[in-house]
Amino acid sequence: MLTPFDKQRRLQTSKDFLELVGDNIDEICDRIVTVDETWVVNTIRNLNRVHAMDEKRRKAAEEIQGSKVGIEAMATIFGIVKAREAVVQKRRGKLSRGVLFLQDNASVHMAWVSKQALKDTGFSEIDHPPYSPDLAPSDYFLFSNLKKELRDRRFVDDNQMKMAVESHFDCKEKNIFWVV
Repeated sequence: MLTPFDKQRRLQTSKDFLELVGDNIDEICDRIVTVDETWVVNTIRNLNRVHAMDEKRRKAAEEIQGSKVGIEAMATIFGIVKAREAVVQKRRGKLSRGVLFLQDNASVHMAWVSKQALKDTGFSEIDHPPYSPDLAPSDYFLFSNLKKELRDRRFVDDNQMKMAVESHFDCKEKNIFWVV
């Protein structure tokens, strides 16, 4: 449930975006770049039962949870850099007009290293209200198909899982990844 502060922030963010757009909806929308990510997991661990575990197992569960954040942060930085490279290669005019970068407010996106990587690209960031129900287009056509294909599959190890993901995307037209 949204707090009154969150509701007000969402309203202000919407007003700010409408002000930015003004009468130039096509020009502004053409400048927007967005990236997204998803998790593919082989085994789901139930961390809700951590409190019932002995101390040794609790620490192990915390270490697993901690390593996930680091991997996600690196993927986000890589995504930002790749987004800039795609803009440079495919839409040089967009770069000169100024790229408006849109991403959700996941904690990894708000981390200092992610913010610094975004700043280094020269992109301007469009504010996105926290807990927004808006879904990125990739949630509809990219990740949902991947998850359907991999649903109920078990992999021997992470490398086998990575190969399945790569195989899924190798079969796709490359323009679905970098539509800029």
